[in-house]
Amino acid sequence: MAIDSINNYLSTAATTSATTATSTKKTGTSMDMDDFLKLMVAQLQNQDMNNTADTSQYTTQMAQFSMVQALTELNEMTKTVYSMSLIGKEITLAENASDGSLHVVAGTVDGVNLYNGDAQVIVNGVSYPMSSIMEVAQAKSE
Repeated sequence: MAIDSINNYLSTAATTSATTATSTKKTGTSMDMDDFLKLMVAQLQNQDMNNTADTSQYTTQMAQFSMVQALTELNEMTKTVYSMSLIGKEITLAENASDGSLHVVAGTVDGVNLYNGDAQVIVNGVSYPMSSIMEVAQAKSE
């Protein structure tokens, strides 16, 4: 009987790992709430009946996971709002050239590209990542 429990656990763990790998490829994140709940259910189904798990630990872990997920979403929203606030501002960007040298680009932010959850500013028709911004200033009035 002990061997069957181990085989069931290994089978469930392999399925959970495959599901997590598939989820990572689809969403780009390492783990979401669905993956966490599937893992928790697998642990509960395969626990030793003579030594059951403390459910308060699962509740605490779920609350912590929910908090981390909410903070991650808040961080993404903050990046979006900040990038949009840069429209019309004068910025200075650092860009690495193909030969490894640093190229400085200055100009007015014409727009923002929010494709795939990654905010990029558009200066002179070219998209640059937010991490390349070195300086932000108010646009000079003419």
